[in-house]
Amino acid sequence: MYITPINNSVKFSAQKPIKNRKYNTEPQKEDMISKKKVSGMVIATALAAATLGGVIVHHRASKAEELLLKSHKEDIARFRKSLEEAYNSLPYAENITLKKQVANLTSDNEVLNKTNKALRKTIEETKAKFTDIFEGDLAPKDVREKILERLRKTINEGDYGYDITTPPITGKKGPSLPIAGEIPLPTHVGTTNRAGMLDLHIPQIGSDGRFSLELPMGEAKISTMPSKNFKSRRGEIGISEEYSESVRWNSDKVARDIMQNFYDGHGQTLDGVKMAFTPAGNGRYRVRIDGKSTYTPDKAVILGASGKRGDTNSAGGYGEGLKMAVIKLLKDYGAGDVKVASDNWQSVFNLAKSDLCDERLLSYSLDRVEPFKGNFVEFETDSMELLQSLRKTVNRFYHSSNPDFRCPDFENSLMGIKVLPEGQKGGIYIAGQRFEFDGNFDGLDGVTMFIKPNLNKISVLDQSRDRISLNESNLGSIAMWLARNNDMPANDKAKLLKSLERYWDHKNYGQEGPIDSFVENFLRYIDQRDVVKKLHIKFPEKYVAYSGASPEIVNGLKMNGYKVCKPQFSNIGMPTIRDIMGDARAHDVVIPNDTQKKKILILKEALRKLSPSLKDKHFTADELDAHIYMFDRTSSRDSRLHSNALAEAIVDRGVSKGFWIDQGYLDRASFNDVLETALHELSHKAGGDESAEFSYKLTDVNRDAIGQLLDDIKSRNEIQALASLWSSL
Repeated sequence: MYITPINNSVKFSAQKPIKNRKYNTEPQKEDMISKKKVSGMVIATALAAATLGGVIVHHRASKAEELLLKSHKEDIARFRKSLEEAYNSLPYAENITLKKQVANLTSDNEVLNKTNKALRKTIEETKAKFTDIFEGDLAPKDVREKILERLRKTINEGDYGYDITTPPITGKKGPSLPIAGEIPLPTHVGTTNRAGMLDLHIPQIGSDGRFSLELPMGEAKISTMPSKNFKSRRGEIGISEEYSESVRWNSDKVARDIMQNFYDGHGQTLDGVKMAFTPAGNGRYRVRIDGKSTYTPDKAVILGASGKRGDTNSAGGYGEGLKMAVIKLLKDYGAGDVKVASDNWQSVFNLAKSDLCDERLLSYSLDRVEPFKGNFVEFETDSMELLQSLRKTVNRFYHSSNPDFRCPDFENSLMGIKVLPEGQKGGIYIAGQRFEFDGNFDGLDGVTMFIKPNLNKISVLDQSRDRISLNESNLGSIAMWLARNNDMPANDKAKLLKSLERYWDHKNYGQEGPIDSFVENFLRYIDQRDVVKKLHIKFPEKYVAYSGASPEIVNGLKMNGYKVCKPQFSNIGMPTIRDIMGDARAHDVVIPNDTQKKKILILKEALRKLSPSLKDKHFTADELDAHIYMFDRTSSRDSRLHSNALAEAIVDRGVSKGFWIDQGYLDRASFNDVLETALHELSHKAGGDESAEFSYKLTDVNRDAIGQLLDDIKSRNEIQALASLWSSL
């Protein structure tokens, strides 16, 4: 039996058929079965589980295995039911095709069934032949005594030839060689972008509600549209008062969409925008926001009219945001009307009764005005909460004095990262607009991130009109987009990772935060097939990616100056703990007593006697000089995971390094059973229990070993003598 170590140091592929093998049951049909078909056949897995266990049972079926088998049968039943339903529901042509596929699959399964039965029969015959050989008559008495005396002396004076207390380290890699395209880890990242930005003092709102702020022109790029001739009119936009209740916008979201149009009109910045609040009496405040861009009246009064639809850097595209902000001002924030104006027009919005229904609709009056340069929004409100939101919203958009964008640790044409002091809260901007994260505009621990394109417009996110709060899953989508983005050079990806080095550390489950998850997803998707430019980094010597290891090993590495990073760093060239230390020992070593030592030496001698048939063809001389280590499957450590294991192969990259054997099994089992176990475990160099490669290897090894014993009387007499010595112990 082969059990994969806890740290997944060795993995074998799922069952795959080996082509051109010849057995006595319809081999010509077997050759026709493709690997793809075999891997999908339920019967192959079921029969392999029975067949590949070897000539003896190495473990008893556990409760979990019984439940798995039950679940397997239920899956088959559901599959058959689905097929029956498909026969009755699919179009005729598709139905016929499906029936042919099922018939072919059934035929292939029957062939595979026969093939596996042949393998099973071969193994049973092997066991019977081994038993016959070991239970057969020994050589004549004088010959027998000489053989016994010589082998007894060999065993009594023999030694293991290796350190029985120290199993081999497997999985350890040698020094890595440079590969094409490998880049060094950047030693330092950080930018001076916008280092000279002016600090913007945003005053507090006065006790009477008075406030005034004008942002410097800075980087503003004012957009203008040609004036449009139109006739004054009155109309309804068609948004009902009741519909507005479905839009769950608080004061922050209303303020956001009011400011969004000024931001887009100034070239994705609030530079040059002016905001003023003045007392209006009776606990009310007049709000006026001015910008310098111009646009035509249809953008204000027609739902679906917008100049931003093709712009991936702007938030809107259908003019919906402004209309929804206006109706929320009218309904929820005490505005009697809302005035919107630009260039040569002015529109006044209100809620008015319609002759088409019993509800009030968002209505407007559109009139010509004396032309002016710019645009404005003006209304009255009784909500101090809304005024505070408008004030805070200034720093929720990009402008040339927003400190969130000063000297980021990494920035390119797609995004930027600014790592904040420990414990400080940051946020995430998309297309220059700050989004809530986990329900809070300051909800991202330790980092401010800004994504330059509008991810809704390039199908990375789907935030809808409401642009709801982002979460950890959204960060994962952003990380995947960046990792797969072939427009982002490998050097930039390395710099991005370097800027987030604080978040590289491996952490236990439950200790990771959103940026840890972002880093993991970035690394997980960076090696996908659709990434043309693979990333491979040469890391400093003591950087190591976590692979299954005990806390003691991890702590020991850290004490010796190692930085233990997230497992996903192995995707881009970082060596793992296993690479530098090898696999963790699967079992605790039990030192054999005198009798157990003699049994191990008898077993090693038997393998040497079988060298003529096995050496070079199946195993190297070193592999046949098997290193055998003893463990106790009932011990406190092994009983949790290996309570059913009688033996376990030690394989390192397709080379047998020996095997473990349970001391109770060694004490009680017959010589022929233990020899069969040894051949079984050595054969695991070809694959795991579930693989056809292992099945064929074990079958061939048993066949050749038996052939030698049947054809070579000297070998047979020596093996029989070793069996006799074993029994005498």
